[in-house]
Amino acid sequence: MLKALKATLITCLFLAYPFLSAYLARQGYSGFILVVFAGLTLWRGIKMKKTLWRAVAFALAISLLLGVYFANVYLVWLIPSLVYLWLTFLFGYTLRFPPSICERLVRLQFPEFKPGIAEYLQQVTWVWAVFFAVNVPVCALLPILVGQDAWALYTGLWVYVLMFLLMLAEWFYRRKRFPDLEIPPMMETARCFALQGHKAFKDIWS
Repeated sequence: MLKALKATLITCLFLAYPFLSAYLARQGYSGFILVVFAGLTLWRGIKMKKTLWRAVAFALAISLLLGVYFANVYLVWLIPSLVYLWLTFLFGYTLRFPPSICERLVRLQFPEFKPGIAEYLQQVTWVWAVFFAVNVPVCALLPILVGQDAWALYTGLWVYVLMFLLMLAEWFYRRKRFPDLEIPPMMETARCFALQGHKAFKDIWS
């Protein structure tokens, strides 16, 4: 339960980040948000056991702290891009070294499932990896091309609307492709992921 609470609090911070960072930047405190995310990244890196993941986390934390030192406000706007880059790398890693992240998550509810499901979940993981990869340059260029307000609106609202639509489309497609498959309600699945999702990452970090 404690791990689920931590995950929920960190998720809420990420959700609030675009609007919080825009406000702090206007008030001249853009470095504060970089310190917060550098601390979270460093904490996550210390808990990782694999050298590669730890090195990536430490490098990201150092980059954020350098942004504070050099007062580089643009790094504040880059954090969503760095998050999506991290997710692209994570999803791609599980495609290179299966089982895929989507399969890991589904097995939290269904330890055993029919032949063909694992391959389908690998395809779903590919879709999410591409979605995250596309958002890396989109979130990085928005504050330059259309301004900070549009960046905050996209990263704080529209990207999550797109995620929801993508999940909804996959849910309907899954029902059509596998008509005999047991599919639990979306809220039940979301609750399972919130409480047990950290288990899907254990052997990735360790």
